[in-house]
Amino acid sequence: MAQALFRLVLAFSLLALCTSYKNYQTNIPNGDAVTHPCKENLVWQGVGHEFMLGGGKRNPFGEDFAGQSHTWTDDLCQDDSDGDGRTNGEELGDPSCTWTKGDTPSRTGNITHPGICEPTDSDDCKAKNAWEIDCSEGDDFWCEGVDDQDTVAHTVRLDNTKVPARETTYMCQGFSLPSDKEYHLFAVKPVIDNAYVMHHTIVYGCKTKIEGFDGPVECGMYNEDCEDMLGGWTVGSAGECQTSDRGFLVGKGHYTYIIVEQHWNNPLLVADYYDSSGMTFYLTPNLRQYNMGYLLTGQEEFVIPPKESAYIVTGTCPESCLKRKLTDSIYITSAHVHMHYLGTKGKIEHYRDGEVINTWFDVASYSYDLPVFTEFYPPIELKPNDKIVTTCTFQSLDQSEDTKYGAATSDEMCYGFMNYYPVETGTGSCISYGSYDECEILDYYEYLDNAANGLSQSALLAMMSLFLILCR
Repeated sequence: MAQALFRLVLAFSLLALCTSYKNYQTNIPNGDAVTHPCKENLVWQGVGHEFMLGGGKRNPFGEDFAGQSHTWTDDLCQDDSDGDGRTNGEELGDPSCTWTKGDTPSRTGNITHPGICEPTDSDDCKAKNAWEIDCSEGDDFWCEGVDDQDTVAHTVRLDNTKVPARETTYMCQGFSLPSDKEYHLFAVKPVIDNAYVMHHTIVYGCKTKIEGFDGPVECGMYNEDCEDMLGGWTVGSAGECQTSDRGFLVGKGHYTYIIVEQHWNNPLLVADYYDSSGMTFYLTPNLRQYNMGYLLTGQEEFVIPPKESAYIVTGTCPESCLKRKLTDSIYITSAHVHMHYLGTKGKIEHYRDGEVINTWFDVASYSYDLPVFTEFYPPIELKPNDKIVTTCTFQSLDQSEDTKYGAATSDEMCYGFMNYYPVETGTGSCISYGSYDECEILDYYEYLDNAANGLSQSALLAMMSLFLILCR
């Protein structure tokens, strides 16, 4: 099995492996409001771990918390786990050690990390913090080819815009790419204006210029004319770089318009923040060996009932359909599962001869706001007779009504996104619609089209009505 390299990205991002133990957050005061010591816009999900998103080695607070059976006790409250001179209670908003689970802490602002000695750049704290705390913002980015004389560094930035005083905002703006010739887009680098709010960025390639995005506008989660992800960034990432043999075709005859989606995170609800962050795209006119493409799998016909703790939705791209979609093998370079806010787990499995041979994506604690991408070095070969299964798990305990598939924030999605090469032998999608795969639906449309040539208008309407009933 090919080795998978997990990293924080955006969205294309971008999208941070959120494996923190959410139930532990409720066992300490303000457990879901502990921010990164260098990046106030980023919540440290795994408060008791060295890894920001949980799992792996514990930090000093995590060791003490485990020693108290994961319970907030007077001893744990009065201790100074990270040795920075403030008790755990003072750092977490319970200086009097009176908080009990379910109560509102006496202080909900100015929450600091009980497991990280601060300030992190002091000599004393450098000695006490036994692991590296990432306080970089992408200054160390380098990719082969960016310094070549004929490489075009094309920078776009959001118009300077006031950040709403709310925790989460998605802001989009459209931009043109050079269209004088063909280029390969092979690298992207963040341009960070306001590090206090920038969380992640996703770049979408658009089939046509989209009206209404000439300036910054608040945006949703999906646009059917701009669904191909070309790059991105998330906190902790220096940028994205393709290997020297491949890139995305942009420019003349290809993508000449993009939408840049910025995720602002303002957990302190600061009212006077502004931001004009953006991206630098590195384009080469020296076309590389392989053109990269984009494969979409998943399910587009489902309803999630309310009060479900783990509702599973599956989309299958079977052997019978994939062999019609591919003229030869393609090579998967990255994978990502996309759901909205009810999504809790995501998985993409690769089958051959009835057996799982690769798991391209497997995140047990999914978060839309912390996108995860799996990258493969070397890429994974997908053959025409293989099968892809995309599985999404949703939690709807707080919902009082059904949640359907759709593009709105209040709707849900279950998609697998894969980048691959060469695009010439691949396909754009292999999606399920209920119990039918995409090829079966296309065959039925073709049947209707052929049958309609000899039918009266009334008979055609009756056939269409039957089709709609079957596909509900």
